Amino acid sequence: MKHSLSPRNTESSTTLLSKGTRALATAGVLAAGLAGTTAAQADMFWSDNSISILHSADYLNPFSGEDMEYTTMTIEHASGHDWGDAFFFMDRHSGKGSNSSFNETYSEVSPRISLSNLTGSELSFGPVKDVLLASTYESGSNDSGFSQDNYLYGVGLKWAIPGFAFFNTNVYYADNENKKDDMQLTVSYGVPFSLGDVDFSFDGYIDWSSAESTHGADFHFNPQLKANVGKFMGITKSKLEAGIEYSYWSNKFGVRTNENQSTVSGIIKYHL
Repeated sequence: MKHSLSPRNTESSTTLLSKGTRALATAGVLAAGLAGTTAAQADMFWSDNSISILHSADYLNPFSGEDMEYTTMTIEHASGHDWGDAFFFMDRHSGKGSNSSFNETYSEVSPRISLSNLTGSELSFGPVKDVLLASTYESGSNDSGFSQDNYLYGVGLKWAIPGFAFFNTNVYYADNENKKDDMQLTVSYGVPFSLGDVDFSFDGYIDWSSAESTHGADFHFNPQLKANVGKFMGITKSKLEAGIEYSYWSNKFGVRTNENQSTVSGIIKYHL
């Protein structure tokens, strides 16, 4: 995730035009591959849609060094298909500190195309279930005038690990609008478990981005632990979860700083 609290544009218009051309070309290749797989058959195996609210008073503003009270509303979609999988979310952030405040909208769209489906050959080995073409489009803007559009493309692996509902890894080349391009590794995971009559989920992601001349190496560890409290409230056809999120973020937004974010937030999530 590369959303930012303030504008930082260090690239020329010629560079941005070249980057935009590459991004459009990459999108065209992915769209062509997806069209080829869906023309014959497109089955959806599963899907999940949710709305969540998260709040904490200890988020770090890396530009000012101050702590901020932070509330985020998120809509989210995840689904699995014969052609691959898809993930989308949109965040609406509202932050308030002692010296500043902001509102921001940030979203990511992340389709992955199964090379097993695309080639007609089973690309599984050991604990790896599939190899995929991975892509992400990141978009964000806030009320300070900052905006960004980043395009990530690379290779993903879908893993079969005992105890995990899912475990995915993606390695991307990130075509960034407002700073030099870099490499990114993303790991996402989910572990369901029960204690007595209470069903829990432990899930989240890890992002690491490489250092470049315009920014530092960025490491973000972001797990959530949630309990299905809806089952005790008569909610059986959907799911209501409540729990906590932990966010550890070194060089947040790529800002080189000795201060790391380490905060716990409360979260409520309703699956539609």
